[in-house]
Amino acid sequence: MEAMLAKRAALIAQCQPKPMLRKVEALPIHVTTWGDKGPAVLFIHGGVQGGLGGGPNNFAGQKPLSAEGWLLELVDRPGFGQSPSRGPDDQESDAIWIAEKLGDGSHLVGHSFGGAEALLAAARRPQAVRSLILIEPALQPMLLTDPGSLKNPDAQAALQVVSRFFMTAQTPAEFAALFAGSLGKGEDGGPNPSLAAIEESPEKAATLGCAVLQAQTASPAAMRQAAEVVAQAHIPVLVISGGYSPAQDASAEIVAKLTHGRHVIVSSPNHFVQQMNAKEFNRVVNHFMSEADHERAKP
Repeated sequence: MEAMLAKRAALIAQCQPKPMLRKVEALPIHVTTWGDKGPAVLFIHGGVQGGLGGGPNNFAGQKPLSAEGWLLELVDRPGFGQSPSRGPDDQESDAIWIAEKLGDGSHLVGHSFGGAEALLAAARRPQAVRSLILIEPALQPMLLTDPGSLKNPDAQAALQVVSRFFMTAQTPAEFAALFAGSLGKGEDGGPNPSLAAIEESPEKAATLGCAVLQAQTASPAAMRQAAEVVAQAHIPVLVISGGYSPAQDASAEIVAKLTHGRHVIVSSPNHFVQQMNAKEFNRVVNHFMSEADHERAKP
């Protein structure tokens, strides 16, 4: 562990420190709306600054849901799209404004880094969450709070999705390429969208690597506490993984267990499940949200 922390620190030392910003809560969060009626669905995209990002970009395949009677609200997290940066990506800070964006009540969908933020936000205002859908959420640290689950070798592998690259990468750019490459393959067996973007613009690799290294994640205990709040509030939870990685599937299964939710696999060659298999993803999500609202309407 000490060797890994030292190697991580050496990689971070190669990055330019992010400036500390003041009064960041006053900075705007841009929201794109698709549809004009129906229950609200708030989408929180994944990634870190410097990578593929922005709500409409990450959830383009979900636009047909607006024709199914849902009011889609797609945020640009700070530093993406039309939202100015607030400094390093920060799960707990983002959870504060996400909870506010829930309004009087919304379904909440989060992918990857944004999936962890969605869980933290749901725990802040559980009464405002109609359902919670997490797509391969970056909640692997939470597995440390459930020792029984770690008997599964795939769960142990899930904990190393990021950390194993600390020991092999020599630069932030190399770290970014290794991390992106672990997220599955492209539809044609080539690089996945994240790795393809790095290969197309290699000058961005160092920026992306530093953003991952500098990102502020919630502690395992905070993630577990959020899961317990969500479970105790009886929020309907669906955790989706792509079936391309036993480690990602194991992590999703454990997150579903700890939130008292359900885990389903929507077949995908990589981490970007909602993009790679939009039709099936939309079918599953549409049914789950409709079911949640139906149960909610019961006397």
